[in-house]
Amino acid sequence: MTEARVHLGRAVLLITIAAALAMRGGIPAAHAANTRTTESVPATAVAPSTATPTTAAAAKDPRIADLDGQIKALRDQYHSELDPLETQVKALRDKFDPQIASLEDQRRGLVEATKSPQVRALDDQEAAELKQLADQEKTEVEKVRQRFADQRKDVQAKYKEQRQALAKK
Repeated sequence: MTEARVHLGRAVLLITIAAALAMRGGIPAAHAANTRTTESVPATAVAPSTATPTTAAAAKDPRIADLDGQIKALRDQYHSELDPLETQVKALRDKFDPQIASLEDQRRGLVEATKSPQVRALDDQEAAELKQLADQEKTEVEKVRQRFADQRKDVQAKYKEQRQALAKK
């Protein structure tokens, strides 16, 4: 429960920072809450037509190169403003997380000391079963991710072949 509370606090902090950036004009307001920086979709999920801006159409249309330049400039500006904030957030985490963790450990120890041996045994058994379920879930999720990654590769290969067949005509 406390771990969830910590993650919630971090999420609120990041959203607040993103909203402040949006109000200052750093990023569009529509993307202010989109502070997620971890990878959620593998890079192979990008469509081949959007992954390579040097396609035949890009070579023919100068607007595409112009848009690429604008996108790069906005991303650079976004990161130039976001990176210092992320550094500040990291510094705050480094400063407070160990202190909070220590206090939580002390509290947990005191709470555990007041429990009867039977309740502790039940808690240990529950923790062991929950850990086993978490491990099983992790394995199953990885299998699903791998299955979808394989399917993405198959779809991309199919359309790559179709594009090559069209290019030969």
